[in-house]
Amino acid sequence: MIKRLVLMMAVLILLTLAIGCSQNSEEMTEPNEEIQEITLCESWGFEAGFPTIFTPGKHPNYQAAYYLANFYETLVNYHEGKIVPGLAESWAISADGLVYTFTLKQGIKFSDGADLNAAVVKKNLEMLPNLLGDYKGSTELISILFKEARIIDEYVIAVHLTSPYYGVLQDFAKPMPLGMMSPHAFNEDGTLSDQLLTYSMGTGPYMSAGQRVENTYTFVRNPNYGGEKPDLDKFHVKVIPDNEAKALALRNGEVDLIFGASKISYDGFQEFSKDGRYKAKTSAENVMTRFLGFNAAKEPFNDKQVRLAVSHAIDKESISVNLFYGLETKADNLLSRSLPYCDLELEPYEYDVEKAKQLLESAGWLDSDGDGIREKDGQELAGEILYKSDRAVNHDLALTIASSLKELGMEIKIIGFDLLAWYTEIQKGNYTIAYARTYGIPFDPYLTISNMSSEPLIDNSLAQGFAHVQDGNNIIKGVTGLVDEQEIQEQYDFILNEVHENSSFVPISYIKELVIFDGDKIDDYQFHGQPSQFDAAGIKLR
Repeated sequence: MIKRLVLMMAVLILLTLAIGCSQNSEEMTEPNEEIQEITLCESWGFEAGFPTIFTPGKHPNYQAAYYLANFYETLVNYHEGKIVPGLAESWAISADGLVYTFTLKQGIKFSDGADLNAAVVKKNLEMLPNLLGDYKGSTELISILFKEARIIDEYVIAVHLTSPYYGVLQDFAKPMPLGMMSPHAFNEDGTLSDQLLTYSMGTGPYMSAGQRVENTYTFVRNPNYGGEKPDLDKFHVKVIPDNEAKALALRNGEVDLIFGASKISYDGFQEFSKDGRYKAKTSAENVMTRFLGFNAAKEPFNDKQVRLAVSHAIDKESISVNLFYGLETKADNLLSRSLPYCDLELEPYEYDVEKAKQLLESAGWLDSDGDGIREKDGQELAGEILYKSDRAVNHDLALTIASSLKELGMEIKIIGFDLLAWYTEIQKGNYTIAYARTYGIPFDPYLTISNMSSEPLIDNSLAQGFAHVQDGNNIIKGVTGLVDEQEIQEQYDFILNEVHENSSFVPISYIKELVIFDGDKIDDYQFHGQPSQFDAAGIKLR
């Protein structure tokens, strides 16, 4: 009888715990309170789960990173070009830049009920290098520079690095891979728990509780979230791969919001913005830059005069207005002046076709046979633009630029590749002009600058732009280890002035993030501090 009573009590306790967990995974509303929810759409699903660490192996879906800020928080946040507190309320940096000491906020819990403390942060940091494996440093340098984490007390942790790096705090603000996960997210052997395939284990405002019906995923409020209560109790993400189908779903009420410039055509954006029922917004920040990168190792773009001519031959203002509907502004600098260390006033290369022609003629490029193509020493002024074929606007831009250069007497072909093939050809140097984009917030300016080094060769479209500088690789690498702000700024001034004066790149336009939503249901959407991250807490309902 005693054994039966004990067994019954155990069952009752388990049932109570199960009911509690079930209630926590649902919206936290009173019985008679209306549930506030919206549906948005995405091009892909979340089959790779909800870890903060994605690799091409077990967890290959990098695109899910654009949702991580809903589920996970970082030690610090990046907002309007500045680092602000996150899970850490304060931090201190040693004079040599090798030790970052974080004081954590107290009383923070993960969605699974675990407490945030220095031990959990230590575990996250220690697991990071092994989990990333061969992909250490692909999105940040902390995984390479990390030496050890020492617990000072329950809520203070000191992170020791092998060498200083001026972008450390910027790295700590990246939800992938530095969003803090619950200790239960790790197996005893240091691998990630399979529970992350269906559940998120963070401290953010929302969580995945494994709810999915066919091609629609549901995310609910995290009952342990310690910040300001968001308007939404839950949000759904419906998988709709085709962008035209996404627009149709918004019009017929199947979804309430479309987020992301990659999912919204500019003409569609304009069409929705003119419809009184919908609201269409752009981010205040310039997220990234479209640019042309020259292969300075190949003729004819090893000639600075030819590069300068191209810089003057492209009507960026016209492209901004006619191709991008004014949603992108013309770019005069490779990196937006709003980014850290990039507020330089560089004299722009204004649109001037006659000046471009004069530059070519002074360099000996002449159309001697009247066929419309210039030659020099028996070589035609010709080349190709390699672009990524994932979006129609990329093709249109490449075609527009090729047409502009034809007016100068250049024969430029355009060749589209999928992302992997494009990257492979660029890395091999099989191009004369690469149409590319900078990495965007929060990776810029750090990643764009560091990849101007060719040792190791990470991005040839950037490395070629600094190849003309004597001892250029050491200059780029030297910036990484600086700790003095004035020295860092001086090096940025030199690097950015150098690539501008050399016309190493032709910045075309600054890209902003986009969102469209049903104005009858949603009053506003506030972009995240990292605008390409969808932020459900940024939604304000009517």
